[in-house]
Amino acid sequence: MKRVRRWETRTSVSLAVFGALLIMTACGSQPAYQNSVVIPRPSNDHENVIEDPVDQRFVLYDEENKAAVSWTNVPNEFVYNFATPSDVYTVGNSLTNHFSIVRLVNGKVQTLDVLPDQAHEAVFPLATNGRMMFFLLVHYRDDGTEVWRHIVRWDDHSKALSPFEYVDGAIEQGALVGTDLYYTVIRPDRSVWLYRVDGTRLDARPTLVSTRWAEGPLLSCEGDLLTVKGHRLMFGSHSLPVRAVNLVTPNGILVQFDEDENSLTTRADVYELRDGRRIGGAINVEGFQWVQNGIQLDCKGHIETVFWSETGGIGEIHG
Repeated sequence: MKRVRRWETRTSVSLAVFGALLIMTACGSQPAYQNSVVIPRPSNDHENVIEDPVDQRFVLYDEENKAAVSWTNVPNEFVYNFATPSDVYTVGNSLTNHFSIVRLVNGKVQTLDVLPDQAHEAVFPLATNGRMMFFLLVHYRDDGTEVWRHIVRWDDHSKALSPFEYVDGAIEQGALVGTDLYYTVIRPDRSVWLYRVDGTRLDARPTLVSTRWAEGPLLSCEGDLLTVKGHRLMFGSHSLPVRAVNLVTPNGILVQFDEDENSLTTRADVYELRDGRRIGGAINVEGFQWVQNGIQLDCKGHIETVFWSETGGIGEIHG
């Protein structure tokens, strides 16, 4: 059985490598039934489809009543996101594959591409800066065991996925620094190697950066990679704990989601990476939406919106 793409483990879902990509394994043969996922659709102007990043699903949320109406409804069907702000996701089944690339626009889901080999291929977001978009494409045998994985670049005009010529291996995660794509590879001895490749050239040869890269989410901010030490994210002289979901904006805002130990619901925390300050957050989170210079946290019974300036830092919080 393939593992879900997250670093932490929750009691409701087995979460492995997400905000990170996964070491995917499989067991047994795949069921023969077709994927019949029903993505919620708004029925009025108050309803929007949002992302629940912890349970990895789309949620139909009623902003007037401040409550979730419905959810993606098929077992083992998951939504996968980038670790940076994006309206593009992939959707697929951890047992049967049937993957597609979708875009969330104005509270509605639009399909951009459906993988041609629905039974044997899966695609996961790897890295994006809003202009370039990279995915991890994985191919499986009939019995569900993995054959290969490639990094592919998405062309939004031709709606095509194009692979890098010289990039291969047990690729796990990716992050962009400028036009350089950094990615990690799990070696047979379980060590993590870090590589860099020119993201603008599909014929570029990768450069080995480190043979001792730490396990943890691969994230970038302001032209540099965050490091992980002792299960903590390090940026400059500040550190924050790694959570189940870790998202970083281009201007240095860290948004984290995890299960709240007290309420047993999803908790969101928003930090300024430059000084480690917590600038907002919420509990009872059903999902979220990126907004201009901020994030809207759609919760059970209330909505919290955290704004920041274009250069980072808190602007205001609306509840």
